[in-house]
Order: sequence, then C-alpha cells, then structure tokens
Amino acid sequence: MTEPPKPPVDQPASFDAVPFDSGTRPLVEEALRKLGLSGDLCRARTSKNDDGHHQTSWTLKRGSAAILVSLVLREGEVVLRALSPVMKPPADRQAELFAHLLDLNAAGLGPCSFGRVGELVVLVSERPTHGLSALEVEHVVRHLAAVADTFDDKLVAAFGGTRASDPHH
Repeated sequence: MTEPPKPPVDQPASFDAVPFDSGTRPLVEEALRKLGLSGDLCRARTSKNDDGHHQTSWTLKRGSAAILVSLVLREGEVVLRALSPVMKPPADRQAELFAHLLDLNAAGLGPCSFGRVGELVVLVSERPTHGLSALEVEHVVRHLAAVADTFDDKLVAAFGGTRASDPHH
C-alpha cells in the first residue's frame, strides 16, 4: 500500500492539499455545526506540527474553556485530539497539584485526562478516527469543555496559579 504524497517540509500545506483527513474533516465540521459553530470560521490551519506530522486544527471556546480540536496523521493513522489549557500552576505547589491530577485521572474523567504541555496544565482527549462518528466528536468537545470549565476554578482555588483563560496567565 502506498502512502499519500506529503507536501514539502519547508512549505505550509494548503488545506485541500492534505489528503489524510479528507473523510474525517467533514465529520468534525458536522459536529462543530451541531455545537453552533462554523467549521470554516473556527478552522485554524492545516500544517505539519513540531513532530513533523500533518495536522488540521480548529479552535473554539465553550464557557471559559478554549479548545483545540485537531486531526493528526501519525505513522499512517489519523487521530482525533482535543486539548484544552486549564491553568498555569504555581511554582511552589506543583508536586502536590500533579499528584492530585494523577488521582483525578485514576478516578476517571471520562474520555479525557490531565497532562502538561510546557508550563500549562491541560486536559486532553485522543483516539484514532477509525469508526469515529460526528456524535462522538461532539461528545468529546462538550465533555472536555465541561471538565476544563469545572476544574480550572477548583484547581486555582485549591493550589494557586492562574486559569489559562485569564489574561496574562
């Protein structure tokens, strides 16, 4: 089986030039429409990410939660990845906070878990797109937003730091 052609690394891919997400992109945009959003208006870009993988992304906001929904091509498989920055933790209580986040992950947060990207605590949900439905994409976005919107205030109140949605976090 031959792989689809890849755009040159040093040039941004045009949105329609990346064939990997041709079946899944409309599905994600259908889910975004059901959430009252326009896939065309909230589409951020199609490009290669820092790891050299192709990626199509949409940005949206639900409550205080900013969400990045992406389709990423990794080793020949398209993956749906939703990520929401939650907070910037305080320097003096990170170990305690991270232990609490691991406990929350183990207790079960549905199809998402806490993690860290750079200096930010994030919520992330990820799954291969094989068998994915628009209803599942909608559920992932709603659930991730609800969990992020719930825990940003609680975590900052309990541990300090700033919400990712606050200016100058």
